[in-house]
Amino acid sequence: MNKRTVFPNYMQMTRYLPVWAWRILRVGSVATALWLCYTLYTQPELGLTLFWGLAIPILPLVFFVAPGLWRNLCPLSASNQVPRVLRFSLALTPPAWFKEYAYVIGLSMFFLLVSMRKLGLDTDGIAVAALIVGALVFAFLGGFVFQGKSGWCSSVCPLLPVQQLYGQTPFIMFPNSHCQPCLGCTKNCYDFNPHVAYLADQYDDDIQYAAYRKFFVAAFPGFILAFYQIPNPPTISLSAMYTQFGTYMLLSVGSFFVLDSLLKVSSVRITTIYAVIALNLFYWFSAPVMAQSVGTLSGVPIPIWAAWPLQAVIAIVSILWVRRTYRNERLFIQEITPPTPVRVDAKGSRALERASSQAEPAVTFSPEDVRVLVQPGRSLLEVAEANNMQIEAGCRMGVCGSDPVNIIGGMENLTAASADELSTIERLGLGANTRMACCARVKGDVELSLRPDRSAAPRKSIQSFAFDRNVKSVVIIGNGIAGITTADHIRRRHPDCKIHVIGRERYHLYNRMAITRLIYGRSAMQGLTLMPESWYDDREINCWLNTRAVGIDRKQRCVHLGVGEGLEYDRLILAMGSTSFVPTIHGIDMPGAFVVREAEDAMHIREFVQEHGCRQAVVAGGGLLGLEAAFGMHQLGLDVAVLERGEWLLRRQLDATGAGILQNYLEGLGIGIDLKAEASALRGDKRVHEVRLKSNQQMRCDVFLACAGITPNIGLAKDAGLASNRGVVVDDHMRTADYSIFAAGDIAEFEGRVSGLWPSAVEQAEVAAINALGGDARHGITAQETMLKVAGIYLTSIGRFEPRSRDEVVIAKLNDVKHTYRKIVIADGCIVGAIMIGHPMSAPVVVSAVKQKRDVSGDIDALKAGDWSCLARPATRGKRQAEQKVPLPA
Repeated sequence: MNKRTVFPNYMQMTRYLPVWAWRILRVGSVATALWLCYTLYTQPELGLTLFWGLAIPILPLVFFVAPGLWRNLCPLSASNQVPRVLRFSLALTPPAWFKEYAYVIGLSMFFLLVSMRKLGLDTDGIAVAALIVGALVFAFLGGFVFQGKSGWCSSVCPLLPVQQLYGQTPFIMFPNSHCQPCLGCTKNCYDFNPHVAYLADQYDDDIQYAAYRKFFVAAFPGFILAFYQIPNPPTISLSAMYTQFGTYMLLSVGSFFVLDSLLKVSSVRITTIYAVIALNLFYWFSAPVMAQSVGTLSGVPIPIWAAWPLQAVIAIVSILWVRRTYRNERLFIQEITPPTPVRVDAKGSRALERASSQAEPAVTFSPEDVRVLVQPGRSLLEVAEANNMQIEAGCRMGVCGSDPVNIIGGMENLTAASADELSTIERLGLGANTRMACCARVKGDVELSLRPDRSAAPRKSIQSFAFDRNVKSVVIIGNGIAGITTADHIRRRHPDCKIHVIGRERYHLYNRMAITRLIYGRSAMQGLTLMPESWYDDREINCWLNTRAVGIDRKQRCVHLGVGEGLEYDRLILAMGSTSFVPTIHGIDMPGAFVVREAEDAMHIREFVQEHGCRQAVVAGGGLLGLEAAFGMHQLGLDVAVLERGEWLLRRQLDATGAGILQNYLEGLGIGIDLKAEASALRGDKRVHEVRLKSNQQMRCDVFLACAGITPNIGLAKDAGLASNRGVVVDDHMRTADYSIFAAGDIAEFEGRVSGLWPSAVEQAEVAAINALGGDARHGITAQETMLKVAGIYLTSIGRFEPRSRDEVVIAKLNDVKHTYRKIVIADGCIVGAIMIGHPMSAPVVVSAVKQKRDVSGDIDALKAGDWSCLARPATRGKRQAEQKVPLPA
């Protein structure tokens, strides 16, 4: 279990038995239930004593101390999971009404069935046997029809309200061993995270959802007291009996809600007290019954005082349970409460407006009507994430397009948009009221909607561009960012040509820079695609998804597809991207060894972890992708170790000082870092269980992830006879050796380099599109920004971060207290590179200065003194600026 995890989920808990052992025990559990039914039929007196005298009284204590033991062994649960284990479940999603009222149905059945003990169920062995068999059948049917446990165990099971109430603060943990893998079938699933599920229920935004649980615990003490006050069998009429039940329950519920209204404490504290009152009432009456049952079964008379020690122990344990539950609530509130921003309700908003001239800036989310006080300089993305707003994070540089927001008011109170951000907004087809949340940093009050206004701007068309009218068909192989950007810019400049985009994957363009979220996130591909299907329809772009290009006939100018069709072209754009480089490691092809480059890779990792109950992960590679993947698996609950064969992490982006800050942060999260370490072999029987290092050290490993760089997909181009080295060789027009064929993105090799970066792919795609239509745009090597996408740390790097000669100036500032670091390299008076850790406000300015090769020869003394404000001044167009690349022509 990760040492930093406050509420570990079932994958992070210590597993005492393997899954197969639990399955054997569950078979025994069902067999025991059936044997009990047989005994109830053939020897009713013995069966009733075992069931009502021992089994039922023991269950609440099991729920109280070790609830996971029962969740793993319950015969009804075992019956419910048979269709899934044997793979014949229909696995339907329950209807909305069932989800809404399942808990109410369960607690109603609980009160009804318990009260029926007074009507003869206590003394009728055949009826009890029929009840058990019926429950087994209904549980089975629930598993056959509905997915996971949504048809019984986590929905309408009559015992669920009691299990959740007393199992919320277990003393002994037995992690879930039956949901392999988790299907996410239940809201606030108890089996997924028993420590937090009941608290999450009570703090749920749906008032009724929480109220159902409050009602049960409020009525429980009264129900128990009524049950033991009514004789068995009752000496009063049926209506009088249920009237007495109702009266006691009404008084109990009334007292609960009176206390909830008058006391200035959370409802959780009151439910906790009522829970222990109900438990102690139950054992006050049932403990003597248990003692009597033991005497009956053993043939040895048991005195009534033998029940007193049990009652005393339960009372003492109850006090400890109350304290632990209160502590859990405090921790839960800390977990769900943003640490910095302050949320203000409608009344507070008016006071906030009066104090706005003195207070921190306020960010208002509409239509949620959530207003938040923030520190100046925080991005809208950071504010949204801190307040649990639904937003999709991506590259955090404004390039991928995953987080557009609609600015309703206060646009002037945000930092200015960069050229990259404006280009992305144009590509998305959004208007001037749009900002990328990751780029827009707050300077004053802002109101926004997380839903971008797609009607705010018409599709951009560059009518002044003199396109080549002989180009009537453009085929693009690859639907990643390079391919789709090319298609967009082709259509902007040419309104009539056919555009075909061939995509090997089954999805439209998605945010590849956020795929590690698929490892730990619950929403799969939801929110990851960057443009809706209508975007492609509006631009008349023909998409061939889940389709492979298998050959290029350069003479006939035709691309052959794996489905047997051919697409003729006047211009062909190669944008096939790259695959992950697979290192030469013995056993790398074993189940449990992965690379991650595409969405399916990440989802396969998530599925594998759940299916096999994985706990230990090793990531080979301390680069950007390796660290982001390590963070993703850490978020999923695995213990993660990163192997980096170099002397420090991110050697292409950081110096030793910056890497030291990063390593300390990651290790503080609980992610292990092993430097100068390299895997040599993977070992295991049927899947990976161990990784051996070249130093002969051995590490426990359930999941091995290789993040060792990329390999451009040049096979198709090589087969067509195009010049290639590591990538397909292109000139500064992004043209290959064939006049009609261009390349962009990870597949393109320019001046001996393959960029492999998203911003480069976007720029190259635009150049390729312009030149494919007869324009004259040039691509040049420019400094590219990289950013680490790990929550809690702001890290960006651009250009060179080490000097090449003694004449170059290096200015570095390290703050050991705040764990921040900034460094720039100045060559020939111009900024050529920078590292920024923990400087979110100044980083965009520094990045812009590096891209412009800002001349700071007259500001070096100020920069050394710590005054970097000169970088925010508009650049003067001197000789050095004039030498820079001319902007792309329209």
